[in-house]
Amino acid sequence: MNRKRKELIISVTGVLLLLLSAVFCYQTVRDAIIDNEKESIQNIAEVSSHSLKATLQGKSNLVYAALSGDMASEESIEASLLKIGEKGKYIRLDQVSQLQDWEADSCEEAGKNPGHVIAGPIKKTYSGGYVLYLTKAVYMNRSIAGYVQIELNLDEIYEGEQDLSNLNVGNQGYCIVKDIDGTTVMADARNEKEEISFSSKDVSGCEVVWSYEVEGGSPKKTQKLVAYNTVDFHGVQFVLCVVEDYRDITAPIVKIAFYLSLFGVLILIWVGIFGYRILQQQKEEEKLKIALAHEKELNEANEAMKNQESLMQKYNHSKTMTFLTGALAHEFNNLMTPIVLYSELLSDNDTVMQEMPEEVYELNISAKRCEELAKQLLDYSRQGRAERVLSEYNVTFAVESSISIVSRLIPENIKFETSVCSTSYYIKGQVGALNQIILNLVTNAIHAIGDKKGRIKLQFGLSVDDDQTVRLVVEDNGCGIPKDLRKHVFEPFFTTKKEGKGTGIGLTVVKRMVEEHGGWIQVQSEEEKGTTFIMNFPRVDDSK
Repeated sequence: MNRKRKELIISVTGVLLLLLSAVFCYQTVRDAIIDNEKESIQNIAEVSSHSLKATLQGKSNLVYAALSGDMASEESIEASLLKIGEKGKYIRLDQVSQLQDWEADSCEEAGKNPGHVIAGPIKKTYSGGYVLYLTKAVYMNRSIAGYVQIELNLDEIYEGEQDLSNLNVGNQGYCIVKDIDGTTVMADARNEKEEISFSSKDVSGCEVVWSYEVEGGSPKKTQKLVAYNTVDFHGVQFVLCVVEDYRDITAPIVKIAFYLSLFGVLILIWVGIFGYRILQQQKEEEKLKIALAHEKELNEANEAMKNQESLMQKYNHSKTMTFLTGALAHEFNNLMTPIVLYSELLSDNDTVMQEMPEEVYELNISAKRCEELAKQLLDYSRQGRAERVLSEYNVTFAVESSISIVSRLIPENIKFETSVCSTSYYIKGQVGALNQIILNLVTNAIHAIGDKKGRIKLQFGLSVDDDQTVRLVVEDNGCGIPKDLRKHVFEPFFTTKKEGKGTGIGLTVVKRMVEEHGGWIQVQSEEEKGTTFIMNFPRVDDSK
């Protein structure tokens, strides 16, 4: 019995050590993820701060250019104010004494530095926004005649600076700008009520801090990862902060840790039950023998079940990786097609080959390596999915660009007809996906026509059924699709081509990309007469 007790103690100790190792691994992986994200958003904060400083400097340069030199009259000063395009006013020397103290101080500073634009201070407006004042001395008859004060609306600068207002970090990341006292002077309307502070006084850095936002009368406390960088503009300091929800970063590893912890608890429960059973078996010898025999059978069954589960997990993992790798190779191959095409065109250009033969040769070699990589990936698998970044783009321009690429792939026996509307329409989806859609459909049409004379027709324009929808139609007069197979054409791995001639994922990828745009696709086909694919995409506001 003592041997059994020792085995139980060793088992429990092993489980505890395993749990401690899991906790250590979790903390290590979490810290690595956080450190990597810190570096990433710190770089974003640095780039955004340079962009903000360049914008402010541009405003300052405009003020300097418009008001430098000897002004002819007050009317010319007012005209220069209009050219600047910002709210401002002209202050004569006799009006300085009537100004507020901070205004008078700015004018005095501008008078001491007549060749410079004086920045500051930052003031809150009646509407709740903030403005930055720029002050410059103006001359008439080679002497200071007065001062011009310009109000830079910081909200307008924030909205106009795409690196700030449209910053895309994680799921809910955003950018705010504070003054040196910690007051938020530039922010999105959704985040302007959120209070974020950090202890460091460094010029730049990254910290994990707590933020507070009032919702329903009570403060909501959340943990944030904040990267900050100081912008010094003519002595006025701004602190640009890139903010990301800490939970968004750690959510994946926390989820994994939860399931691992749950699994560990189940193991502890199982070990406890097993130990209790061993202790009960000490009461009598006969019961112990029976229990041991039963326990052996139970262990064997559990081991077989674990082995089966392990095999199933390996199979599911292998299937998932196969699916992912195939899609990556297929889409990578489509993206490489225009690169290979243009590299071949460069090789055929004598002038280019004379001026930079080594560069063209290296381009060709790299393109061939990429093709070989795609082939190896396709040999391993045959489809998958990847995370997409969706944005609004000019679909008319995208269709025209795709036509210019695929038209070079059309063989001589096929006539390629296109009809694209001249109006610019916008849709939301993955930029570049439309090129892959058209390339896949045109490639399928070429294969369907084969070596015989044929025609491929591509049409794009506003849908006749709904003016909020644009329609893309790809039509060919190839061999068509049998009626009993049409319902399967969008299924993964389904292909009517011979082995080695098709992966069966081209139309699956097309359907997925169309649906990622919020659209839908239809197929019409008749054997020996041809096939038509009709795709509808919802429009977005053209002004964007």
